[in-house]
Amino acid sequence: MKKSIKSYKVTKICELSFFLLMEIVFLVILISNKTMRSSIFVDRSLFILCAIMYFTVLVTLAILLLDFIKLKQFKIEDHNLEQLAFLDRKTGIPNRTSVNLLFENYSTVDSMKGIGCVVSEIANIKEINSVSGKAIGDKAIRDFSQIYEKSADGFGFVGRNGGNEFITVIEKCNNDKMASFINKLESSIGEYNKAHDECNIMVHSEYVLFDSEEVGTFSELIARAYKKLGR
Repeated sequence: MKKSIKSYKVTKICELSFFLLMEIVFLVILISNKTMRSSIFVDRSLFILCAIMYFTVLVTLAILLLDFIKLKQFKIEDHNLEQLAFLDRKTGIPNRTSVNLLFENYSTVDSMKGIGCVVSEIANIKEINSVSGKAIGDKAIRDFSQIYEKSADGFGFVGRNGGNEFITVIEKCNNDKMASFINKLESSIGEYNKAHDECNIMVHSEYVLFDSEEVGTFSELIARAYKKLGR
């Protein structure tokens, strides 16, 4: 769709440039030709012809203006579709498609150096759904997603890997940096639970550091974290 929008924009710019050029040429001829300028108000046919031409130019410019407004709407729609493709509808954070694309950024051993991965889950989501209902469970997932994303701000990428599972990828990571992130997350969850006695969230997180693991691919690194999580 981006290529189509770009092509549409180029076409409309060319059309606008062509009509503006025609208008400039006509005005230059009219200004420089005194006889022609005088004849417009004497020759009825020439006057009508010029009036029709100006009316046509004005209509064309109005249509082109509407086309540019439509182009802006297309760009907004394209942006919204792009967000829908890569953001989770329920939580608004990057979805599994985004997580899969992230794998491509770390396709070599060199690109994975210094990488830390955290996998987290809402450990009591089944209990929440069972006791309070799925609507409350969905709210817990949404609330946790917001907390998770805010906690990861300044650390790295956050994505929902489906269900109640979340992934964070931190670059230039070590044990201290990872502990800092997890402490921030747990502290934020603790504050949330104090304000929501009716629905506390229990989080289970595990992490791995590439520099401490003997793995050759990013998917293997994530698998190690999931294994620690008990999956």
